[in-house]
Amino acid sequence: MGYVIIALFVLSIALLGLSFSQRDHYKELEQEVEQLSISAMQEIYKMKKKMRVFEEELLQSETSQFSQNTQPVLHFDYYTKKQILTKYEQGMSISDIAKSENATTEEVTFIIEQNKRELS
Repeated sequence: MGYVIIALFVLSIALLGLSFSQRDHYKELEQEVEQLSISAMQEIYKMKKKMRVFEEELLQSETSQFSQNTQPVLHFDYYTKKQILTKYEQGMSISDIAKSENATTEEVTFIIEQNKRELS
């Protein structure tokens, strides 16, 4: 009986030593997941940076396009447009029409250009 206890004790020490010498699979898996998350964060950062640059370029192209586009922003209702066209048909100058309707000459000219078919 004493030999069995000593044999079991020696076997347990051997197995304990063997368990410390083996690789830890969970630690390797944890390191792989950590590497994947780091690379994913780097890719997300790069994509956000590219999107920021793209948005800036898009805004710059829109502002340059807007400054090149001379069409005014029209905020006139149907009645005001009809008044402008009627005054133009009566022979009033564009600058006088703009003053009477609180508009710019570009807006008045644009309304007249848009509605040339109605004037003919």
